Amino acid sequence: MDRRDRELLEKQLRPLTMPPRSDGVLVLATLAVFFGGMAIGGFVFGYESGPAPIAGTNTAPAVSSPNTAMAMRR
Repeated sequence: MDRRDRELLEKQLRPLTMPPRSDGVLVLATLAVFFGGMAIGGFVFGYESGPAPIAGTNTAPAVSSPNTAMAMRR
């Protein structure tokens, strides 16, 4: 490709040039959509039921050591 070919190619591609992209606006828009979705999801699905039950409050240990006694609740 010589100088003349490059000039012709640049002349042909000149209408196709895109304006410079603003990445800051894209990042802010993405964060706004993400946090907006989190807030809406929290309001829609967050208050459907009461508190979650806590599992494992009255259970024996799964592994016992030979030097320790197992505590059993009745």
